[in-house]
Amino acid sequence: MNSSLVANRGLTVAVRLEPQAQTTDMRPGERTALVGVPIGNRLITLIEGIGRYALAEDVVTAHLDLLFPGYRILGRCLFRVTRDGALDIDEDQSSDLLSEIEQELSNRDHSNAVRLEMAADGDPILRAWLQEAMRLDASDMYAINGPIDLTVLFGVGDRLGRPDLRDKPLPVTMYPSLWAEPFAAIRAGELLLHHPYQSYQRVVELVERAAEDPRVLAIKQTLYRVSATSPIMRALMRAARAGKQVTLLIELKARFDEATNIRWARALEEAGAHVVYGLVGLKVHAKLLMIIRREEDGICRYCHIGTGNYNDRTAKLYTDFSYITANEAVGRDVAALFNMLTGYSQPPEWERLLVAPMTMRSGFVALIRREAEHAKSVATKRGKANGRIIAKFNSLVDQGICDELYAASQAGVQIDLIVRGMCILRPGVPGLSDNIRVRSIVGRLLEHSRIYHFDNVGKPVTFIGSADWMSRNLDRRVECMVRIEQPALQQRLMHIIECCLADTVQARELLTDGTYRRIRPAKGHAPRMSLDDLLAEGASVEPVVSEADRVAQGFQPRRKNTTR
Repeated sequence: MNSSLVANRGLTVAVRLEPQAQTTDMRPGERTALVGVPIGNRLITLIEGIGRYALAEDVVTAHLDLLFPGYRILGRCLFRVTRDGALDIDEDQSSDLLSEIEQELSNRDHSNAVRLEMAADGDPILRAWLQEAMRLDASDMYAINGPIDLTVLFGVGDRLGRPDLRDKPLPVTMYPSLWAEPFAAIRAGELLLHHPYQSYQRVVELVERAAEDPRVLAIKQTLYRVSATSPIMRALMRAARAGKQVTLLIELKARFDEATNIRWARALEEAGAHVVYGLVGLKVHAKLLMIIRREEDGICRYCHIGTGNYNDRTAKLYTDFSYITANEAVGRDVAALFNMLTGYSQPPEWERLLVAPMTMRSGFVALIRREAEHAKSVATKRGKANGRIIAKFNSLVDQGICDELYAASQAGVQIDLIVRGMCILRPGVPGLSDNIRVRSIVGRLLEHSRIYHFDNVGKPVTFIGSADWMSRNLDRRVECMVRIEQPALQQRLMHIIECCLADTVQARELLTDGTYRRIRPAKGHAPRMSLDDLLAEGASVEPVVSEADRVAQGFQPRRKNTTR
């Protein structure tokens, strides 16, 4: 069998056959055949009753005899092969990265198999034959007792006609409520949007307004994963056609989004945008947007720094932050970072950013160690020990950061981590991590936002941005974290963290042995779900910033234009 011809991640039935009768046209002995399950709708409606379905692979398997007249079915085995998704590209030697990635994508569907899922009741002879044909070890084989590829279940809800079984739509808030003049609203005070509780549509509208505004001179943006019908991309194309300077850094190496990014890259180039295809040896994962606009009092940079992708579809399902500001220090930092990414420029002394792979790891280590030093110092006037770290992010798999957290815990720092996914740190180990607690929140929304808070003896340092505490984020990607300095926004972030730490419905606690235990409300206390608390928080916020606060935070003062 030519195993490279088996569809990648498609469902296939292997069949063992023998002729029912020997003829001059049939050689004796067994045959082996492969039958591909038709792609598309796997749910076949049964006429016996509403809500009854058959899977396409079961229908194919049940009627194999119709496909092989004259043969007896000896055995069958449903399977799915997953192939290596890595792109083998020598970026240093590549003269045309986009074309090489396109070629590699065409080869991906025929690359080496890395996993084989098979029906647990499949024919043992066929299972052994498939393992040998795919050149896989036993550890790469998975016996599935039930349907293979459960993504088929995503389509069930749309076909049942049972609205009583569906979640009610989230009451998303349009924030800020006054957005007819987005640039005026941003100059009036920096904004923090919490998606999807506060609609991502405001970010889309900001780019759309920039595309049509005659005062906007340039738009620069990083793009990692975007939707196939992205309104932001279409707005950027309109801006380029209108003669604005549009510069996009599109990460072509975003795993499994390469094809979408290539299509957008070509369309944007045709529209007149300047497109940069990432950096050699590094993935650009930072979420950055800068709009340069001519104001009455001079040129102003409007910056958006996010924790999630510029993807209007996932923004409805993932929790993320959008920080939007006209702060001059942030603008200088973001402009310098874009200059580094799109040209030849040395890194500056960052004012508000931590940037990987240059300063982020050392910055986080310094912040953790400072909390440890505070914890070792004299107790505060409140009678509590100094030293407090709270962080919410996706994964913790960096050994160096774990070691720093262990040391901080031993120094007396109280540490709470809200880690949605992988976590190699073990909390609560006597003498090592007594002061560390780890929880994961798994619920209706995918927790994707990233907050890092260091108490700093009552002078808090709080960052949000694109990076997790993973080696790839800190050392092998371009990432950006921004320090939030406005007290009102710091308080909002702390309130959001407190809601997550108070959750007794969706939260699970990581135990010392590496297992998770669901957190239950204490006796006599009502269950508390962070989703409900954050819906209320997202609907109750409106920016109120005084002129003094604006100046103190580094915004351009409002001045009348006295020149013509």
